[in-house]
Amino acid sequence: MSNAELARRANKVLAGAHTNLPGSGFSPRFIVRAEGCHLWDADGKEYIDFVLSAGPLIFGHNNPEYIQALKQQLDVLWSLNSTIYQEAAIEVEAAEKIAQHVPCAEKVHFNPTGTETVQLALRLARAYTRRPYFIRFEGHYHGWFDNILGGSVAETTEEKPFPIENPETLTAAGRDPASLKQGFLLPWNDADVLEQVLKKYGEEVALVIMEPILCNAGCCPPRQGYLEKVRELCTKYGVVLCFDEVITGFRVGLSCAQGMLGVTPDIATFGKAMAGGLPLAGFAGRKDMMDLMLQGKVTSGGTFGRYPLGMAGVVASVKILEKDNGAFYRKIDRTQKRLEDGLREISKRRGIPLFIQGTRGVFITRFMDTDKKVAYTVRDFKGVDAQKERRWAEMMAEEGIILMFGGRFYISSAHTDADIDRALECADKVMGRM
Repeated sequence: MSNAELARRANKVLAGAHTNLPGSGFSPRFIVRAEGCHLWDADGKEYIDFVLSAGPLIFGHNNPEYIQALKQQLDVLWSLNSTIYQEAAIEVEAAEKIAQHVPCAEKVHFNPTGTETVQLALRLARAYTRRPYFIRFEGHYHGWFDNILGGSVAETTEEKPFPIENPETLTAAGRDPASLKQGFLLPWNDADVLEQVLKKYGEEVALVIMEPILCNAGCCPPRQGYLEKVRELCTKYGVVLCFDEVITGFRVGLSCAQGMLGVTPDIATFGKAMAGGLPLAGFAGRKDMMDLMLQGKVTSGGTFGRYPLGMAGVVASVKILEKDNGAFYRKIDRTQKRLEDGLREISKRRGIPLFIQGTRGVFITRFMDTDKKVAYTVRDFKGVDAQKERRWAEMMAEEGIILMFGGRFYISSAHTDADIDRALECADKVMGRM
């Protein structure tokens, strides 16, 4: 059955885009097979995948080493026909693996998705501090629930800095209007603004949540000293600091962004790469806070939060990442540098302004003419040619290269030199047509 035939069927019964490739909704493509970093659609066309299911597949599709490591865990789990005690044992092993490497992880709790994990972190912070509000930042993504999605910064400083509704910053039709009064929205990477707000409202703020590296909106790094200042302010005002490491967790390193950047939050949320591609999320943090759940003071429910396959995925994934003193990460670094350097050379030769920045395992390409060497906030991307960006993604897909919306590339250990050569060849051809 072809892509077109599947699209007609999908139109009748599915709500949402006619594709299972995130960010490629401009053309319906239904994937029927995947191997390594390669995909094949229903028409038989082959693609090199830089979406990787929006980041979780750090080992690529159908990776033999990951599958074997996963099988070993499951063989142990089900050797006695599986009992609840064996399932609990593998949860303990998964949590121990995370606690071994993540600086803030004195205790760990698992959930099915990142969105609900963030909501549980908010609940825990409110319970711990007995305060009502949280602070989030412009451009950061923490899930699709009403209270945490989109909105714009209110520029006035006379009142509490609640976000204002803005459909251009992520569609939230049907949002409960009262939900925007649960937290403040501030510009990121500006410690002075955060300090002013905490001076005024700190006794009402339970939690500050941010991506430590803004991967969801431009792969923006924190300014020098910014995270350290945020840590200092949260400690001073008794506010819980939460890093959303759903993307950076285990992708940028075994100790995650907090270890790489040297700033330890009170709690952190994880997902995506943590289980190597299996659907699982969770958060980790200080014992005194996490024990509110053990004591039954903070409730968390759900049927599949600790499902055995996901727990096995965590153990299998971390064991691979631990091998040979970080060999996985060294390979990612080499592959990514080669691709980034090649794209820069092509854009310069073609005379097309292309801004590239990222962190280990993920980077963005934005079509903008700028003298900036680093973009620190979403406001630094105001000069982006959105139409050219869309054509770039669409034409790359036509050439057999799939990347995420916003020009985002994810790198896996499955990407080979030949894959990078092919991607650069296609990029050269596409830029020549733009």
